[in-house]
Amino acid sequence: MKTQLCVSLLLTLSLLSTSAKKAKTKSCKRTAFSRHTTNYQAWREQMTVCDLLQDYDAAVRPSGRTPYNDTRGAVIVTTSLNIRSISAVSEKNMEFVAQFRFRQEWYDDRLRFIEHQGLLSSDYRNFEFIHVARDQSLWIPDTFFQNEKNGWYHMLNQENRFLKIRSDGKLIYDRRLTLHLACSMHLSRYPMDHQNCEIAFASYAYTTADIEYIWDVPAIQIHEGANGALPNFEIASFKNGSCTSKTNTGTYSCLKVEIRLNRVFSFFLLQLYIPSSMLVGVAWVSYWIDWKSTAARVPLAIVTLLTMITTSHAINSNLPPVSYAKSIDIWVGACVVFIFFSLIEYAVVNYMGILDEHRQMKKAACNRSRLSNVIDNDNFGESLQSLTFSPQEKKRLIRRRPKKNMEMQEGDFEAIEMVDRGPPRSAGLMEEGWTFHDTTDLVYIGQRKRVELVRWCSVLSSRGRAERIDIIARIIFPIAFILFNFAYWSIYLEEEDLDES
Repeated sequence: MKTQLCVSLLLTLSLLSTSAKKAKTKSCKRTAFSRHTTNYQAWREQMTVCDLLQDYDAAVRPSGRTPYNDTRGAVIVTTSLNIRSISAVSEKNMEFVAQFRFRQEWYDDRLRFIEHQGLLSSDYRNFEFIHVARDQSLWIPDTFFQNEKNGWYHMLNQENRFLKIRSDGKLIYDRRLTLHLACSMHLSRYPMDHQNCEIAFASYAYTTADIEYIWDVPAIQIHEGANGALPNFEIASFKNGSCTSKTNTGTYSCLKVEIRLNRVFSFFLLQLYIPSSMLVGVAWVSYWIDWKSTAARVPLAIVTLLTMITTSHAINSNLPPVSYAKSIDIWVGACVVFIFFSLIEYAVVNYMGILDEHRQMKKAACNRSRLSNVIDNDNFGESLQSLTFSPQEKKRLIRRRPKKNMEMQEGDFEAIEMVDRGPPRSAGLMEEGWTFHDTTDLVYIGQRKRVELVRWCSVLSSRGRAERIDIIARIIFPIAFILFNFAYWSIYLEEEDLDES
């Protein structure tokens, strides 16, 4: 029984060894040179690669020796990025899409072919670089991007990558990538903000004792058309740095690229700020409409209010639900408040107008009752002087005494008219009999503004309370909105200047 187990183990070991040999031989396929069908330069390169990979193990990292340093140590990986485009910056998902070429260079002393003696002597190897085929496996750093959410290699029309071996054992690995990268955004100044996004990469398994990343010179290159792929941003600046981290398993080498993206404000100015200001102005149109026109004023305020609320929801649907207030929230909230106050203002105006009408109706009823009590007395003319009537009421009351021989003196009508008009409330300092036109002729030119103010106050006092509230609202609300704009833009534009400096 034991002998059968030993035989089976030996058979499995022999199968594994033969499969490993087949794998080694499969990694490099030797072909005979044909003058008619084979490129001699490419054939010599592939034969050299086959010689180098004969005892090569791709699972073992290089020793770290270089032509300039013959001691063992960590593999120095020199990296650089050529950014082709940055697009699809999403505030809601806090991510951006970057397309770039990622280059890594390192030394592997097992792949030097300057002094290598194989089927072809060094005299026939007059080439500097060898292109490695895709089916030939070499050791490659296990680089990963720390803030990557998703990504892919470009495979159209063929795999966009190359791997070269230099004669001194230096490998150059270049690959084209498109990555969805996370970007922590602070949106308190949105849409007048700028965002700092980064591309960070490190070794997944090897610590600094095995792999160490350094930047090449130049480290970062950005294509001229990279800004064209950003509809709402522009690349303001970029810088490279280090992000080496220490964990429980060791210290890992890490490099990063910090990219500053400035948001283009003109889009939001044309699509949000100007239309919302116009909506606020439309809501103020109701102050010039008669307060009795409820069918005109109420729908105007409600439609503008609903439009502003819909705009606010459309904006926030593309933004994450953050716990702090954004600058756009303050603007939209202020516009909603101004429109809402215009609706509340009409409610107050309507209430005051109805109260004034009820008061006038009670006053007219009281006057008619008093007149009915004294209409049969002889002192009818004196009683008319003490009452206040409209011209229509005067004619109606006179017709009610057709049988009495009553002669109205001219002074009585004048007294009734004077009572009906009443002296201006604001003209208490003026003597009776003077009008505003007489006073303007007597005052000096420097005092005309004061007289105009007094005239305006007298006109305002002669109106009903509903009309007075509308007149005051025409002035107060635009001034308040202008003051809000001054404070809003001065605060956020000043912060923008400080951030740029």
